[in-house]
Amino acid sequence: MQIIFSQNLNKNVLPLLKIPEKCGFLESWLCRKGAGRSIDSIFLGRRDESGVERCVLLISNKPRKWWLAGLLSLFEPGLGQIYNGQGLKGLIFLVLPLIFFPAFYFLCRGGEHLVWILGSAAVLVTVFYLAAVLDALFTARKYGNEFQPKKYNKLLCYIGIVLLVGFVNIQISSFIKNNYIQAYKIPAASNEPTLLIGDHILVDRHITAKNPNRGDLIVFEYPEDPNKDFVKRVVAVTGDTVEIRNKVLFVNGLAVLEPYVMHKDAAVFSANLGPRDNFKLVSVPENSYFVMGDNRDKSYDSRFWGFVEKHEIKGTVKDIYWSWDGVKDVVRWERIGKTFR
Repeated sequence: MQIIFSQNLNKNVLPLLKIPEKCGFLESWLCRKGAGRSIDSIFLGRRDESGVERCVLLISNKPRKWWLAGLLSLFEPGLGQIYNGQGLKGLIFLVLPLIFFPAFYFLCRGGEHLVWILGSAAVLVTVFYLAAVLDALFTARKYGNEFQPKKYNKLLCYIGIVLLVGFVNIQISSFIKNNYIQAYKIPAASNEPTLLIGDHILVDRHITAKNPNRGDLIVFEYPEDPNKDFVKRVVAVTGDTVEIRNKVLFVNGLAVLEPYVMHKDAAVFSANLGPRDNFKLVSVPENSYFVMGDNRDKSYDSRFWGFVEKHEIKGTVKDIYWSWDGVKDVVRWERIGKTFR
């Protein structure tokens, strides 16, 4: 408890607070008009030997827990500041990430150096979180027992802030994934040796990235199941002719040099046994693409289920930002930062 004032009732308190003359109304009035502070009790009485009647207003102190302030800011930067009664500072911490995102969009527009951009962003976010947590922690310790709750220091307010920020973050994340960049993990070996199981890739989702050229690695909706995303290499575009003779790819009648392709099976199947090694001549229709995996003997691609239509393309593979070897349980450091044209 803290004594806020103890003054002569007739000369000081009445002019300042316009307190009604009757004590019965005094407590009720101050509890409603106490500037948003939590008032425990108010009493009038003979407080000194001279008989001077004084008013004593007692207001609850609710000391800030430093560990809770830090934890709240760790959970959501700015929330610890609001818990400490620093509404403006808390609002700044909450809004700053919304300023970071436009800058992030601008840097990613070209679709180049995405790994380094993300690395810098990770450092910036780490510093930002540390600043928010340390500020909330030390401010709470500085207040000690001298803290009077503000109107917004209520559980309902904290919950509302978390829900609002969460909703905004979901919308921003969805916007980024649909228009700028999306991360994927490679689960299969159909594109070895270019993409290995455990590689984590960044896919450029700008409009220009949805118009791939020959040789580009693309992510697209699997035509036989749109709920699944596939990664393959574009080998032919609209108007091209495609043919495979004894494992050799021919586009527009010319054999294609493919240094990235791998053949693990020495056997060559005739066209009667399947389209894997011998594929009859076809022409790629308008707004369509012929795609194949680099691990040609282990890839289920356009040879088996046909063309990828333009509207099914989600983006073009640009970088490997992380790679984990699940067999050896080690990081493939040499693959991190690898880029694709």
